Amino acid sequence: MTESIETLKPTEVILNSVKNKGMRKSVYIAATMAAVGGFVCGYDTGAVSGILVMPTFQASFPEFEDETQFVYLEGLLVAFMLMTAALGAFLSGPICDKIGRKRSIILGSYIFALGILFEIIGFKFGLLLTGRLVAGFGNGLMTNAVPLYHSEIAPPDIRGRLVSLFTLMSTFGQVVGYFVTFGTSYVDNAWGWRGPWLIQLVVCVILGTSVFFLPYSPRWLIDQGREGEGLAVICELQEAPADDPGVKAEYNEIKAELDLEKSMGKRTYTELFSKANRKRTYIAFFIAIATSFTGIDAILYYGPSIFMDAGLNDVSSSIAATGATGIVSLIASFVSLLIIDKLGRKFLFILGSVVMGISMFITGAMFQVYAYIDADSGSVVMTNIYARNAIMAFIFIFMAAFSLTWGVASYVYPAEIFNMRCRAKGLGLTYGLNWAFSILITYVMPLFMATTLSGSYFFFGACCAVMTVVIFFIPETRNRTLESMEEIFHE
Repeated sequence: MTESIETLKPTEVILNSVKNKGMRKSVYIAATMAAVGGFVCGYDTGAVSGILVMPTFQASFPEFEDETQFVYLEGLLVAFMLMTAALGAFLSGPICDKIGRKRSIILGSYIFALGILFEIIGFKFGLLLTGRLVAGFGNGLMTNAVPLYHSEIAPPDIRGRLVSLFTLMSTFGQVVGYFVTFGTSYVDNAWGWRGPWLIQLVVCVILGTSVFFLPYSPRWLIDQGREGEGLAVICELQEAPADDPGVKAEYNEIKAELDLEKSMGKRTYTELFSKANRKRTYIAFFIAIATSFTGIDAILYYGPSIFMDAGLNDVSSSIAATGATGIVSLIASFVSLLIIDKLGRKFLFILGSVVMGISMFITGAMFQVYAYIDADSGSVVMTNIYARNAIMAFIFIFMAAFSLTWGVASYVYPAEIFNMRCRAKGLGLTYGLNWAFSILITYVMPLFMATTLSGSYFFFGACCAVMTVVIFFIPETRNRTLESMEEIFHE
């Protein structure tokens, strides 16, 4: 016999209701438009990796004439952007709580656009560096605001899928960035590297303008005391009237949880580490740091250089090979979007760390046995064509595994485990830590590559092995409402 509405828990009422609402176009449209923020962030990663190896870019700045100095400045150029991205992420919590998730996406996109403008007109290295600093702040702000917005507008049964849109669009942006720079690498003037950034500037402005028309997060509206507007947004997203059981159940559950949280007084960062919250805080922090230590940042930012070390000596060919890894990642991200709500977050974490660890160990072994640094030219010489092919194959496998698993789950899991009191601040610190450790990896990687051919890959492989063990002890969160996370993480 089918249970009556009265005998079901609020979460079950919501799940039963939203699963019968059809296509839920309003939710998907809002989530997809906001996810363009992920495209902008990913495009920047893909474009800059190709721009850094362009002869026309290096020739535009006298500071790059010395090869040794270029290695340090290359790492500095990437690390400075990550530094302000970390700052933007750390500060995004109060910003998202104060002006809302929607307005934070708008603010982040316009700040990003301003930084890109500085990069385009950067006739001096100082202005170029300033542009990277400004763009980084916008990047960090959007990295928190977009998944936060997604998690708060999504029904529980497709929340993983919607939050995954950020990663999917980010991966798509990387692919576009790779192939735009591949095309412009044949342009024999400064527009070969300025052109890709001009495209990014236009997309940022379009994003900031279009997000004006999206609904606010209903949870943020209700939290601000705008209950009527919050209920209206829930109706819009569920495509149902205010008296629908699912709408009423979701509104009542959100309202009850927020009323309880408000009774606890002023919100502070310290409560992230209280007995009620510290478990989820530490798990989120671990995931953020572990994501950086998979080695993904090294591959994303220095992919062309790695492929050149493996034997692809032509710059355009190395950019194209990196772009091909982006296509593989895009396909894997799309598959992940379809399965994350079925298989769960924990399964994907474990699968990814195992496959990525094996890929890194094999890549390191190939460099260790079959490559050396030529004493005269200082370049890497690969002595075995099969070893070169193996390196390329396992870089592709690594990228596919990351995009299928950690690339998606590392955004989804932290975005759904915090309660409303702590969600923006907790995510801000979580993503800020990810950016901060990305700084370490991206700045050290060129030095690592210059001193050892295999050490970095063995290091990342060992990190993946440790991650596999730790992930076994985290709870699963799929098919649960945001408000019901208190039950899962209650100590």
